[in-house]
Amino acid sequence: MAVIKIKNITNNLQKVTDYAKNGDKTDNGILVSAINCNKDFAYEEMSLTKKFFHKEGKRLGYHIIQSFKGNELSPKKANLIGKQLAEELWGDKYQVVICTHINKENIHNHIILNSVSFIDGKKYHNSNAEIAFLKELSDRLCYKNGLDVLNTIHAEKEREFRQKHIDYFNRRSDKMQKVIFDIDEAIKPAKKYSGFKFALISKGYEIINDSGKYLTIKTPFFNRNVRIDRVFGEKYSVQGIKERIYGYRKEKIDLPFANLKTKYYRKIYTGPKINKFLLNTSSFYRLYVHYLYAFKILPTKVQVQEFTPEYYKEKRKNNMMFEEINFLARHKFESLTDVKEFKEKLDNKLPELKGIRENLWRRYKKVISTANEETIKSDINKIKNEIDTLYGQINVCKKISEIYRFIYNNSNENKTKLKNNKLLKKAPDKNYK
Repeated sequence: MAVIKIKNITNNLQKVTDYAKNGDKTDNGILVSAINCNKDFAYEEMSLTKKFFHKEGKRLGYHIIQSFKGNELSPKKANLIGKQLAEELWGDKYQVVICTHINKENIHNHIILNSVSFIDGKKYHNSNAEIAFLKELSDRLCYKNGLDVLNTIHAEKEREFRQKHIDYFNRRSDKMQKVIFDIDEAIKPAKKYSGFKFALISKGYEIINDSGKYLTIKTPFFNRNVRIDRVFGEKYSVQGIKERIYGYRKEKIDLPFANLKTKYYRKIYTGPKINKFLLNTSSFYRLYVHYLYAFKILPTKVQVQEFTPEYYKEKRKNNMMFEEINFLARHKFESLTDVKEFKEKLDNKLPELKGIRENLWRRYKKVISTANEETIKSDINKIKNEIDTLYGQINVCKKISEIYRFIYNNSNENKTKLKNNKLLKKAPDKNYK
């Protein structure tokens, strides 16, 4: 069992760090560990990070106290649990010091977190969702290490409240749902882990870290990096994704590391196709096939085409062009004004649907029975799909108007060039006598 307390450090980061690293309380510094910094010069390295990104004011860091029940575990194990907690939550971006104190009856960890990231200089935002993730992970690590978890009424209520924050964080944004949808779509056709990464990169994502257990990516929708397993569970960790890709084959073959230079090919048959029915029933057709072999038209060599990122880009462009053409034909637009009027109708309809969706979310939060929850959730999903289609149609209208302007301007330039050429041809040569 572990109890978590969080304090903001606003005045003196060095004082808090020195208190946590006190040798009398940490067995002469043996029970001190650090992540992304040297434990002996932790404060100096944290302050250098702040100076480098010009963020030396306001909130300097966070002081997390993780207290265990009595002496239910050894000090080394307590320090290891604190290190696992810090590494999983902040190991990809922040500097952390973990100090285990043994001067009191109950063993406890003092975790000092630098508020500024050494990767991109962004400050850590200690929101309700982040606190919920911290406490939930602490309980999970205690359970894995054979420690008891509080089962009191207050603890159960606190867990329910915490889970609400986590669920709200996961579902509150359509962008997070798009991220998980893109990851699932990249996993489905992948035969190798490197293929999954290639598909994810082609969708506009950037893989920050996947060398260990956890997958950290940068999405097109958020400025901050997202560690997927923290949001959506362990099946979106590196090992979980590999298990989903390889299935039962994961024990038979070694899982490959990411190879972004992997090439994909397809076979293209360019020769004449043979009708099997006519081949069995018609003698003239069999004679035709015989001459094909005699003139060495058959058998044909199978050509191999390489799939490159440029191929996928061109394919995506062609698909977008076909969608735009179908959109124009489906709505029977005759001029650019028709397109603009249609876009205005969509722009007016969009806030109405968003308002309905907000009201449904308010009802969903107040609902008690599960049956009503499911019906309201299905209504929310329907409206969400309608909003997505509206956004797509609005974007298509914008593209059509941009293409129209581009073509119109080019045609005017060509007309002026033709006129100038005609005038030059008609003009008399001054040097001619």
